[in-house]
Amino acid sequence: MLNLLKKNPLWICLLLALILRLFSVIYSRGYMASDDHFETVQVAYEGARSGLLNPDGLMRWNAVESSEIGRSPLYVLLLYSLMKIQIGLGIQHLNSQMYLIRLIHALLSLSVVWFGYRYIYESTGQKKYSLWAGLILAAHFLMPYLSVRNLIEQVSADILVPAVFLAYMGAGKNNGRLLMLSGILGGLSWMIRFNTGLAIMPIPFVIWYLSKNVRPALYFCAGVLLMIIFSGSLDAIFLGSFGRSTLNILKSVFFPAGAPPLPQPIWIYTILIFGVLIPPFSLYFLLPFFRRAVIRKHLILFSAVTFFFAVHCLISHKEERFLIPIFPLIIMMGVIGLRDWLSRYEISNLHQKVFKVSAIAAILLNFLLLPLFTFNYGHKGLVEPLAYLSHQEDIKGVFLDQVERNKLIPYSYVGFNSPPPMKIYDWPSLERFAQFPDTFNNINYIIVFGDRTPKCHTDSLSRYMGSLKQVFHSSPSFVEELLHLLNPGHNLTNESWVFRRN
Repeated sequence: MLNLLKKNPLWICLLLALILRLFSVIYSRGYMASDDHFETVQVAYEGARSGLLNPDGLMRWNAVESSEIGRSPLYVLLLYSLMKIQIGLGIQHLNSQMYLIRLIHALLSLSVVWFGYRYIYESTGQKKYSLWAGLILAAHFLMPYLSVRNLIEQVSADILVPAVFLAYMGAGKNNGRLLMLSGILGGLSWMIRFNTGLAIMPIPFVIWYLSKNVRPALYFCAGVLLMIIFSGSLDAIFLGSFGRSTLNILKSVFFPAGAPPLPQPIWIYTILIFGVLIPPFSLYFLLPFFRRAVIRKHLILFSAVTFFFAVHCLISHKEERFLIPIFPLIIMMGVIGLRDWLSRYEISNLHQKVFKVSAIAAILLNFLLLPLFTFNYGHKGLVEPLAYLSHQEDIKGVFLDQVERNKLIPYSYVGFNSPPPMKIYDWPSLERFAQFPDTFNNINYIIVFGDRTPKCHTDSLSRYMGSLKQVFHSSPSFVEELLHLLNPGHNLTNESWVFRRN
């Protein structure tokens, strides 16, 4: 095995990455954040189900007016195409369609491993450190889980890494074709996730500085410009005017409608990065990169990461997923810095011992966390009961009891022929509905979302709907159970029960 690893390190890394991601394709169902369902999958599925365009010939996007959409239609159109292909093959249920969609995302994410490995090898000429980068990118505990999510941040990262690699190679070889291709990929990454433009923005200036010639930078800019024209044209077709999504994003940034929903301190992303890379190993892993000699050799990589990171630290609204586009690049920086530190300096015995112990501890903890995330069913209690209903052929009406859960419900999982659900968020609403005798006539399935026994719910519901029989129960995922155990006041278990009226 060691000989095989030495002879074919890149292919071993890719094989490991593929195996782990295939497990996530099969088992890591659901979604992580609301955006990777309601702003991507749901829009595409509703388009496949009831039409992609509204009566004005513009794109439907939940309840948002076409002229107010702040995302490029491209990613949703790709999802829509995958769904239409599967519908043509007879696969209509969203839960079934998501297996192929997760597989496509998993295969796309292999680009991070391939180009991350290649970058380290081309810049150092050493297979050992390239192998380290490939293994971390393949098997860091977050990577398989994130790779199959419908997060535009992750899809953008899958494209940004090859863009940075090609910019590095093109600048080093003064190769205009590579630089233009890098610009095209960089522009595509920006189309998927607008904020990724912050990583792309400094690259042409660095190319200009390194080559002492403006022409190579113009090749890169030409590639980006092609994608800007493509993006604006898509907006003109589906949103009503050229560059509409970009203008809407800029408007929301410079003229926000209200206070930032998730204000965080300026240092929170620094703590997050060091934490995700597992301290104290993360200190040895990241800090050695920040030497002038190292930065000078990797100025394109450094400028892309630091400009993106710095601007996001200054923005008031911060979410962990915002850093996903540069997370693989940060891993690459860490391997480069670690290689420089280990190969160039005499390290004291104390530092050697601390480094080895911290590295072993990080590897062991990563192995412990890897299966938890790789097999994690995100929002299981919200998705699973709806997936169950998608296989019931006698659905007349669905009632959602959200008295304990005032959350967005991914109702698309019920399927093509699902009737619009009736919902309550408090008990007075149930009493108001009950004033109209025919309100519950067509309701034959009820879903209760909560954290404790549903008896208090069924006692109230049965007063108006008669006898109820439990036909399905969705227990929390292991990660949800663990988080609830660690912080029960903040992390809810998200159970659900499906009842059928007798």
